[in-house]
Amino acid sequence: MTAPVSVHNATKTFGAFTALNDVSLDIKAGEFIVLLGPSGCGKTTLLSILGGFQSPTKGRVTISGKDMTGVPPAKRPTTTMFQDYALFPHMKLRDNVGFGLRMRGMAKAERDEKRSAFSISSA
Repeated sequence: MTAPVSVHNATKTFGAFTALNDVSLDIKAGEFIVLLGPSGCGKTTLLSILGGFQSPTKGRVTISGKDMTGVPPAKRPTTTMFQDYALFPHMKLRDNVGFGLRMRGMAKAERDEKRSAFSISSA
């Protein structure tokens, strides 16, 4: 399932430091995007706001037109895969990747079908 995602004038400050300044972004359903920029430019802050791990100081996030700004991570139709080794060590790679789908109640057969479409293999 894909959905349109919009960030509307998102700003995030930490005390006097502005980590994200008035960012707006529209992602169409099914579209893939890449965030590029130097260290400290706000990429991780933006992703944390999209995932619900942080709230914007100003602005809002919508998914499928629904305001998600105050919705906690577990209640959002999003999944986060951290770039470091913050995986569940007792799970295989495919189980870590499918964890969000499992938490949303998707049956194992359907998760496996979606996984096979991307040819994820575990080492």
